[in-house]
Amino acid sequence: MKIKFQSYRLPRHRKDADTLLPDLCRGEGLFAAVVIAELLSLLIVLARGGLYPFDWRSLGQVSMLALWITLLSALVLCVTRQLLAELGHVGAALASFAVILLVSALCSGVGGWLLWYWVPGAISDDFGLWSVLESVLIAAIPAGILLRYLYLQQQLRLQQRAELESRIQALQSRIRPHFLFNSMNMIASLIATDPDKAEQVVEDLSDLFRHALTDSNTLIPLREELSLSRRYLALEQLRLGERLSAVWEIGDYGTGVQIPCLTIQPVLENAVYHGIQLIPEGGQVTIKVHRTDNWIHIDVINPRNPRMQHNKGNRMAMSNIHTRLEAHFGPTASVQAEVDDLHYVTRIRYPVQSVG
Repeated sequence: MKIKFQSYRLPRHRKDADTLLPDLCRGEGLFAAVVIAELLSLLIVLARGGLYPFDWRSLGQVSMLALWITLLSALVLCVTRQLLAELGHVGAALASFAVILLVSALCSGVGGWLLWYWVPGAISDDFGLWSVLESVLIAAIPAGILLRYLYLQQQLRLQQRAELESRIQALQSRIRPHFLFNSMNMIASLIATDPDKAEQVVEDLSDLFRHALTDSNTLIPLREELSLSRRYLALEQLRLGERLSAVWEIGDYGTGVQIPCLTIQPVLENAVYHGIQLIPEGGQVTIKVHRTDNWIHIDVINPRNPRMQHNKGNRMAMSNIHTRLEAHFGPTASVQAEVDDLHYVTRIRYPVQSVG
């Protein structure tokens, strides 16, 4: 009976917008802005009163004002980040600069009035419009420098991300032709023994190739990778018949879990070609997937013939998978192999990344 595959479309990997500034709601951008603001406060106090005797009261006032300007400006720029992206780099830079100046004027005016009203003597009686303008001018210079720094930081981050994606795509392009080559070998082996089944496999493979080879995304949902892997083993079972059986032990791994495309399938391919196929009576491939806290665990267990050495292609595939996992999830991701007299076990571990 012909295997019917339901067609589906893989979701496109959502990329962050190429905005002028990084996300100031969190991360290095906000931390850098706060540090620069506090250093500027210290510089202003030193310029006004010198190092000895140091005016700690003045530092507290200036530091509080700078901190409020920084945090409020970051909040406004964070909320309007996508809107600013539509203005282009020049328009976004001018709008961001204007936002910081307006926030500076607001904080200076409101802060000065509150100090004058609630803390008598904390601020001079001649505080007024010119004092606010002075604060705005003082804020203008570091604001321009900070925006330039954040822009360069964002461009560097985008460049690093592009280089990483190019590297992953290169690794992906190496694993996909290998998948295609072995599939063609599957068809060739069936042509001589069972032409009708070979024709059936060609039709079934066309649907599998459409999903495995034409998608340009590097990360896909784990459930999609498991579906593709099931389809691959179903095709191998057509070729090997009763010599190949599969047991799937899939636990609850939650939602939003992703994995590099063609991660599990090459492991199953190795299990078949370097395990099951070398054993006259065949055997069982066991696939286990479960989640522990924020870690995904994938184990593939297959029998092995201890008298026949594993092909070096097995090690190459494992190295490719490990490199792609490490590129996406960092150095904590791992691919390990355990071998005993009768079994070969491949263990994949990687941390869960939230999909945002």
